[in-house]
Parts: sequence; structure tokens; C-alpha cells
Amino acid sequence: MVEMRSGSATAWLMVCTIASVAVAAPCVADEFVLDSDVWTIRVSPTTLEVVATPRGHSDVTIAAAQAELGPVAHQRVDGARATWSLPDVGMTVTMELTGDALTADFVSDRVGEFEWPRVPGELAHGWILPLHEGNYVPADHAGWQRFLGERGRTDTTEGLSMPFWGLDCGDYTLTYIATNELNNAYWFAERDGRLALRFAHEFTRNWDRKEYGLTVLLGGPSPIEPARKYREWLIDRGEFVSMREKIERTPEAAKLLGAAHIYLWGDALLTRHDVRDWPAFVRALRASSSPPLARLVSRLSEDATAALGDIEADSIVFKYLKITLTDGISEALRDPAYYDQAAWSGIELPDQAIQLLATDRATLGEPDIYRLNGLLLGAALPKVLLPPETWGDGVSTKMVDRFVADGFDRLWLGLDSWQGGFRHPAAIERAQDAGYLIGPYDSFHSIHDPDEEDTWETAQFSRELYETGGIVRADGSYKRGFKQKGYNLSPTAARPHVERRVNRIVDLMRRPYNSWFVDCDAYGELFDDYSELHPATQLDDMRERLRRMAWIVDEHDAVVGSEGGSAYAASTIHFAHGMTTPVIGWGDPDLKDKQSPYYLGGYWPPDGPAVFTKQVPLKPDYYLPYFDPRYRLPLFQTAFHDSVITTHQWGYPSLKFSDQITTTALTEALYAVPPMYHMNLGEYAKHRARMRAHYGFLSPILRECALEALTDFQWLSEDRMVQRTVFGATGEIVVNFGDEPYEREDVRIPAKGVVARVGGQATEYVP
Repeated sequence: MVEMRSGSATAWLMVCTIASVAVAAPCVADEFVLDSDVWTIRVSPTTLEVVATPRGHSDVTIAAAQAELGPVAHQRVDGARATWSLPDVGMTVTMELTGDALTADFVSDRVGEFEWPRVPGELAHGWILPLHEGNYVPADHAGWQRFLGERGRTDTTEGLSMPFWGLDCGDYTLTYIATNELNNAYWFAERDGRLALRFAHEFTRNWDRKEYGLTVLLGGPSPIEPARKYREWLIDRGEFVSMREKIERTPEAAKLLGAAHIYLWGDALLTRHDVRDWPAFVRALRASSSPPLARLVSRLSEDATAALGDIEADSIVFKYLKITLTDGISEALRDPAYYDQAAWSGIELPDQAIQLLATDRATLGEPDIYRLNGLLLGAALPKVLLPPETWGDGVSTKMVDRFVADGFDRLWLGLDSWQGGFRHPAAIERAQDAGYLIGPYDSFHSIHDPDEEDTWETAQFSRELYETGGIVRADGSYKRGFKQKGYNLSPTAARPHVERRVNRIVDLMRRPYNSWFVDCDAYGELFDDYSELHPATQLDDMRERLRRMAWIVDEHDAVVGSEGGSAYAASTIHFAHGMTTPVIGWGDPDLKDKQSPYYLGGYWPPDGPAVFTKQVPLKPDYYLPYFDPRYRLPLFQTAFHDSVITTHQWGYPSLKFSDQITTTALTEALYAVPPMYHMNLGEYAKHRARMRAHYGFLSPILRECALEALTDFQWLSEDRMVQRTVFGATGEIVVNFGDEPYEREDVRIPAKGVVARVGGQATEYVP
């Protein structure tokens, strides 16, 4: 049924009834009506106001009226589809109603920004928002109004993990899905004591067809209904890829199921843990009585030389001096000219060293140089140092052996650099033999000048690429890179360099990594590039990022993850870091001030940077949006639990906030997602008991539920502190975030506890 009217809501000009044959409406009307079995939609083509009336309910405004759009032309209504143009703003609009879905499409003939919809949310109890994992935001909550208002205008691919938002209208929900997720922005403001949203799309000159749109869906009352609708929408479009499919393509990905995620620190060639006898070690270096040691000491940096002079050889030495000295020795052992035949005369060398020395040293790669020089130093000090094969701190066979002995049979292990595998190939092999995934951190997001002093290895490619590969803004300027250093790098220009880097790393390794972490590619920061050498839309940029991650998967059978895990990357990546807990308080001076109780820590010591390992209380400002269980929703898990394994961003791991450890552990259990840790030998000794207990409870649940969709979520108590998730027919998990036990039917949920029924077994756990 299509009705058209002019003037007021009661002054009908005409009624066009559509039966089995669509009839074009010959007139321009101020309002028309689209009707389906579940709701009626009234549209004002001149103001783009859209008002819906779900069956049995009162009117709700889907989009508020907008002024100054100009007159309507070329209006045509065929059945449940209407098309018209707004010549003054260069826009052609199409709206179509099919069952529970209203689709609005906008095509522009010019560059510029267009805003629609403006959502007043006047009848909404709350907003359902995929801010990282997901949040429920009461429409009249002053704290949320302040938080969202202060965020200001936000790009949707960066600000939303999935391109939708929802409204809780009591007995039903409304879900808005952006059908073109790129070049959009949204912002919230308080209006008459309630949150209202505005949404806009930028039509840029580099798109041939300038188009965007939204689908608005009527759904059931569950707070996760919008995520269900989005999942169904993806499946209908053939864009959902399950973890089962990914495992068929990359069998190693099965090792993610039930695995805890641990970043390993301490990958220097020689560490303080590799010295059996520190006093003897210091005396030997100071004396430099043997030529091998003299050659080593002569190659030490100023800091390492000073540390050697300051260490009290006959007493317990300071940790700082140990680290400084062993780091300096490790750096010196990078020198391919360390060996001198005369210096090692009379010293018995192991067979591996003899074999390496028989090779033309000019052809030796970095791993072989590390290996050779480690063997040479070990031969010079056999009673003072551990065997070189065991050297290392977090990145070592010592660390892996501890994990294995403590029952961790599935782990994802991350290194901060591919160099860790070059220095400690035995650790990589031991980890893989134990059934673990292990891989380096890598990034292709920024590029620095090759002569830049304050740089990082992932941002170094070649001078030619530095001079030609930067992303160019619309005004012709280069887009500056992370921390305003160098430039953001075009994925198109970077592609052959990416392949060369990854292939080189793999070729140099004794056994290649079986995982790879690619920073930024799934984070949501996408660029329009106006370079003449590599022009790209945000869509091109996105596709190139996905292609290079898919290339690593296919070419090297690696399990690939990325930061964030935005929906556009879900079909490609296996795991994501930053969905359960995202980046918090970026730019907040309290988190960077060493005198603040909330100081996150610096990047020293290198074998376990405090910024990752130091435990601090959470600044209270961040409890509401990031940790308060009453306002968290498993939206990403509803859409992608059986597609992508997600956990925390590496700066905010499971144990980072000392007053949120229990809440974090309970959330991991409720959502069936793995924990994340930062470990070296010392950190593991501190946290071993807690980690073992959590792994013992959670890992079996994750193995059972990882391939299942999250099919239901409920608040079981009025204060929303008791929550329930369901994973298909496999598992039910009930968590009590409250301080008092909760009785439910014949089950008692302890305070701050979990009861999980998975695979026919019931398990109780209190972190």
C-alpha cells in the first residue's frame, strides 16, 4: 500500500493503492507512505523526515526533518519503492521498504558533505552502540551524554567496530546499518535531556559514483538484536566467513581455540638470566685477559662500558646495570667481524660454530651472525654462561619450558620484533613443538626517512619508497605518520616491499613463524589518497590492506591478526587485539605523568616495558565507558564470535588495571574470549598462579564455544550485574559481577563468580 498526501497530516490529496501491479504516482507530494506487514513508514521528500509506526505501537521518528534542501523533482513511487531528486543539493534519493527493512540510498552529483539521518531518539530507552565490543547507553544518562559529547565528530570506521547502531525502544529495536561504511562520520549531542545522533557522509572527488545509504531494520527487544541483524545482513550478502572456513584454509588457526594470548619480552641475544655467575662474569670482562673478551669489550657502547665499570663484581648487582651491560653485549655481537682466528686459538669451538666459520661470512644472514657470535662467546666463557641455545628472557626455551610444565597447551605468543626469532630460533621451534602459535609484530602503516634517528624498524623500507609512497591529502600535503613522524604509507605503493620484507624474514629463519601480527590494518584508520602515483579511495585503501594480510595467510600458511578488528577485516583475519578492551585515554596527561597514580609507565626496561607490565588503578573517568558491566554488551561477539578470536589491545591487557582484574576475568568468561598478558621470566613468576587458575577454567570453555555463534544475551538481575550468554546448543555462561551471591532457579552464582554449563558439564569459578 502506498499513500500520498499534501499539506497537513489530515489533508489528503490522493491515495494510490498498489495491488499486484506497481503503479507510478504521477504527482509530487509533500509526504508518501510505504507499508509492509510489520510497519508503516511515512516519508517527507522535501525534509527527509521519516516516521515509522510499527504494528501495535506509536510513531517513532527514524530521521528528523531537515531544512533548506530545496524543492523536490522527478518523484516516482512504484509499489514499496520511491525515488526523487533534490536539485538544489544535487541529490537523488531512493527509499524502499521490504518487510522489516527500510533502505535509503543517496546518490550525489557533486563533491561535499551530506547529512542524514538526524536521529532524535525521543522514544528510545537507550542506544546500542558497537564502541569496540559494545555498549548499552541509556538515552538520559548524564555521564554517557558527557562522554559521547566530548568525543565529538567521529569517523565511523575508527569509532565503531561495526557499521551500525541500534535503538532500544522497549518492545522492539531499530537497527541502522550503513551500507557504505566509508567516508562517514557521526556525533552525539544532548537534546532535551536525551542523547541525539547525527550522521553525515562526505562525497569525495575520487569516487566516480558518489553514493551512500542506510538500511533501517525493525527487530525484537533484545539488547543484542542490532548485532544479530547486522550478522544476518552480512550473511545474506555472502560476506560472513566463519572460523571453521578459515581453519579449512589455514589449519594452524585451530590452535587459536582455547589459547591465551601472551606478548613475550626480553629478546636480546644475551640477557641477565643467561649468566650463571655474575661476579665471575664481571671480573672476566674487566680483566679482558683473553682475546675474545678483549674484542667484545672494545665493541661495547658507552652505556654498556659505564655499566661494566659501575657493577660491584663481588656483591649482588643492580638489575639496571645487568640489563644495560647484557644489552650492550648483545648489540656488540651483531658485528659480523667479531671472530678473529688468532683470538680464538686454543679455545675449543662447537661443531656448529666451525660449520658457520667454514662459510663465507659475507653471505651469512642476521640469524647466522647472532648464532655464530653467541657460540663464540659461549665457548670463551663456558662455565660462566648458560649454553647459547637456551639464552633469552621471555623469548627463550626457558620461558616456553615453564609454560609447558605449567599446563599451558595452547598459547598465542607475540614478539615485539621479528628479530627475536633471528636471535632465538630454538625458542621458536620449542614453542611450535609445544603446539603454540608464535609470530612477530609487524606494521606497514608508516614510513620514515632512512636517516631518521628516532625511528622503528617496521617504518623503514627504502629511500625511494619514502620519497614516493606517502599518502597525499586532497590539498596536496603529505599525511603525517604515527606520532607525526614520517608519512602514512600507501598500501598500493607498499605492496611489493611488504612481500619482500615478509619473504626475507621467512627465508632467514631456521623455522618460520606460524603467525603474524599486522598492526593498524584492521584498526579502521583508512585514507583517501590523492597522489598521482598511487591514487586511492578509502575503499581501495581497505582492500589493499586486506589483500596483503590475505597474502601472508596464503603464501606462508600463517595465522594472521591485527589491531582492533573492525568488521571490514573480519573475513580475512583470524584474531584481533583491541576489541574487548580498546585504547583508553589517548592523550590524557594523567596517564603520562610520572607523579600521577594512573601513570601507565614508560618503555623501560626493554626486557619488560612498564607501560605493558606495570599494574595501576584505572582512572575513574574510564570506568563507565570501558569497564562498568551494566553498560557493556557483547555486540561484536554476537556478530563475529565464530569468525574472529578477539581480546584486549596490548597496552591494556588482562592484568594492567589492578582494580579491574576480576571484572576483566569475568568479562572474558562471559564473552568466551581469551585473556592477554605481557610476560618475561620475572613477570611470569609473579603472576603464574593467577594465570594457571584462569587458564584452567577458561581454556576448555573457549575450545568448546569458539566455533559457535553467541546466540543469546540477557540481564538476569534488575541492576544488570548478573548476565547470561548462550553459545548455540553448546554452552551457557552466567556471570555475577555483584558483591552478593545470586540465586537463579536451582543455581547459586557466587559473588564475583561464574557458573558455566558447557558440553554437559557445570563448572563454578571465582577469579
